[in-house]
Amino acid sequence: MENPGASGARNAFLSQGAELVPVDVDNEGMVVSDGLSKSPHFRLAFVTPTHQQPLGHVMSLARRFELLRATEEAQGLVIEDDYDGEFYFENAPQPALYSTDTSGRVLYVGTFSKSLFPALRLGFILVPERMIDAFDQTFSAWASGPATATQAIVADFMDEGILPPISA
Repeated sequence: MENPGASGARNAFLSQGAELVPVDVDNEGMVVSDGLSKSPHFRLAFVTPTHQQPLGHVMSLARRFELLRATEEAQGLVIEDDYDGEFYFENAPQPALYSTDTSGRVLYVGTFSKSLFPALRLGFILVPERMIDAFDQTFSAWASGPATATQAIVADFMDEGILPPISA
């Protein structure tokens, strides 16, 4: 996990008993070589490549591909948290890890709490095709979540172009 990194994610992982490995961050994002030196056979990496939380660095394209290669070699997974990717003010944004992942190892998560409003409490996750059934079963068992009407309204906003489509 990026260090410094997203405290909410860190706390969620710790609450579930995860053994976290702090990985340095520089102006190109997570230093993959640092992570590999500390945990060469990692199972999961959590990154915020579009806008590193809390420093704000954008992960370079070279670093993105380095992370994808390392993840495939370790047979691990990456959670790509694009918590505010719709607010990109530089030139063209770097491609999402999810969109360049050819081995089905990236889970792309995001939220509408920044682009709409926090009280909406509506997020999303894009998973590799091989994981769809497992996630569908898991989410079907949950009793909580945003109302179906709220989800339908946001989907209509996206279909009508009021909200941009998810860029992953």
